[in-house]
Amino acid sequence: MTSSAILALSWNPHVRGGLYVLIAVVILCGSGVLILGTNLGGRLGFQAAAAGLTGFFVIIGATWWVYGIGPQGKAPAWVPRFEIRGDLSQTESEILEGFPKGWEELDLSDEAVADALPVSDAALTESGSFQASGDYLPVAALEKGGETYGPFGVFNFRPLNLFHKPHYLVIQVQAVEPQEEIPGAPPPRPRVDPNAPPVSVVMVRDLGSLRVNPAVFTIASMLLFGLLVYQLHTRDKELMALRAKQ
Repeated sequence: MTSSAILALSWNPHVRGGLYVLIAVVILCGSGVLILGTNLGGRLGFQAAAAGLTGFFVIIGATWWVYGIGPQGKAPAWVPRFEIRGDLSQTESEILEGFPKGWEELDLSDEAVADALPVSDAALTESGSFQASGDYLPVAALEKGGETYGPFGVFNFRPLNLFHKPHYLVIQVQAVEPQEEIPGAPPPRPRVDPNAPPVSVVMVRDLGSLRVNPAVFTIASMLLFGLLVYQLHTRDKELMALRAKQ
């Protein structure tokens, strides 16, 4: 029996790792249940151990929820909506209505622009506007919206600013000029063709659901913890009432 257990642990690294985790959980939780069971009884000991475990789950779940770690959900990302070739002010779209009023120009080195450029590159090449990302250069970036606000527009501060306006971003590119490569010389730096029409990618920010999984885990653990503690509290009240009658 001992040799079979040793062979099972050394057979496959994945199986061995899973067995180690299972054994650790059984020892950690089982030892607590065993000690409480011998002192309080099987049923009461199990309830006390389960209350302690769910209380630990509440603490770790709240930590995941606050810092956005642990079992994360969908991360925030830019989502392309459509492309426009030419002047943005001539486009019939609710997003670009009244352009450029309400739009703020961003520097191309801005963090939001750096995050959105790979998305715009993929959109431009997949749509067939350009063959490759080296055929154009970004020339401008503009954004609108994204402001957060609280209930009734009054509590506009964290953590009550739970609502937000849609955040739009426009990445504008132009084709590069064709240049001849001189043998033996380094390749020329790409330059924007001033006669090429600008092509714009309109994107919207998807805030994702990064903290949804930790939130569900924390709330479920809180409900279980509250139920177990309530059962223990009810038992204590009944026990005190019986002792008072004696």
